[in-house]
Amino acid sequence: MGSGLLAVVRELEQLSTDLGSADIAQLGVDIAQRATDSRIAYLHFLNDDQNTIELGAWSQETLLGCTAVYDRHYPVADAGIWADSARFGRPVIHNDYEHYAGARGLPPGHSRLIRHLGIPVVDAGRVRMLLGVGNKATDYDRADVELLEMIGARIWSVMRQRRVLEHYLDLSARCRHVQQIAWACGLEYDVDEDRLECDAMFASVFAVARAGEVPTSLEALLRFVVAEDRDHVAAALTQSPTQGRVWRVRGLRAATGTAFPAELQVEFRRRELGDGLLANAILRDVSEEMAMADLRRRADTDPLTGLPNRHVLNRLLEQDADRRHSSPGVAFHYIDLDRFKPVNDNHGHLFGDEVLRVVAERLRRSTRQGDVVLRMGGDEFAVVQVGVDGPAGALLLADAIVDAISEPITAHGHTIRVGASVGIAISPDASTPLRDLSAEADRALYRAKAMGGRKSVIAGAWEE
Repeated sequence: MGSGLLAVVRELEQLSTDLGSADIAQLGVDIAQRATDSRIAYLHFLNDDQNTIELGAWSQETLLGCTAVYDRHYPVADAGIWADSARFGRPVIHNDYEHYAGARGLPPGHSRLIRHLGIPVVDAGRVRMLLGVGNKATDYDRADVELLEMIGARIWSVMRQRRVLEHYLDLSARCRHVQQIAWACGLEYDVDEDRLECDAMFASVFAVARAGEVPTSLEALLRFVVAEDRDHVAAALTQSPTQGRVWRVRGLRAATGTAFPAELQVEFRRRELGDGLLANAILRDVSEEMAMADLRRRADTDPLTGLPNRHVLNRLLEQDADRRHSSPGVAFHYIDLDRFKPVNDNHGHLFGDEVLRVVAERLRRSTRQGDVVLRMGGDEFAVVQVGVDGPAGALLLADAIVDAISEPITAHGHTIRVGASVGIAISPDASTPLRDLSAEADRALYRAKAMGGRKSVIAGAWEE
């Protein structure tokens, strides 16, 4: 990898879902301009109708020479040949822009175009984003196309993840509102008399259409419970040793017969007159909570390997001050697979995905309880190792990782070997911020790769 391309890759690493969508677009378009030695750059989005463009962002240098016009529905039909990448779904190069037929149709206030390169970013069969650069001192060529396609793919990947995350955050806010209005119903059951009273929310929670359908006995209540959970509900409402226990059960909506998850909590009290017990219960629909928990889990989990992803690492970095006050020594291991690209090239991405899953499982088995294994993206992984009091323990784990990953991997009828390089940074007293350790480990990883790979290199004062 040349130094110029490496610099671009380093800049692209700044793109993160921690940034807002506008910041991702701005940073991405500035990177695209610098990487291609251009003087202007733009990043726009094609709407779902594929006929209109949402004008999104221009590089900072572009904005010095033009007046940006933001339009969420700029017609593709009104756009000049700069939008051909949207029309044809492929890259376009115009090295003498003004002499091309159809060069009209720049957004109002746009800079003069001399040379132009535009690429579409296609996802699920649709053009989602247009990334373009212009006015390079020399002609654009195939190398510029490939570089811009790489940059565009990275920008869109992060942008798409950010949009999903923003959707999740919006759902989370809605869930908090639902919790405030307490989607729950109250029950009082007289154990001796087999008499049940339900509050008005029962009809809403269980979608009961008529007042006469609200249950008045335990047997009638159990018809609103999934068959497999009826014994649990009966036990919860009739056996005082269950006092205070929270039961997870599944209710049934009367109107549709569909099941929903619920929490049932029961407290028993003596009758005010005479003997016997009354069971006071709250049944709460937890569908929204469980959906949000699942969304949070998905947002934090790499879908291919099941490992925690960069979101989890970012939280670890944010919570690092508390860790340094309470935790023993820590080591950060940055892991990069050796010779992984030929695996995809020679055997296909399905095989490569299986290799990554095997590597993830071997990392899990190589670490101890309390250590955190993460997938950083691509063929890069990380381990945050706790309880480290010096280089020996960190090197022992790193060597175990290298050995485990180097073992043969068999999948889809093929057996291959990949190696691993590990960069390590340690703080025996946990005084060094984890963010600094991750940066040191990253630099150590590059030294390990430069030495031929399949080895670990430890950073800083511990480096031999």
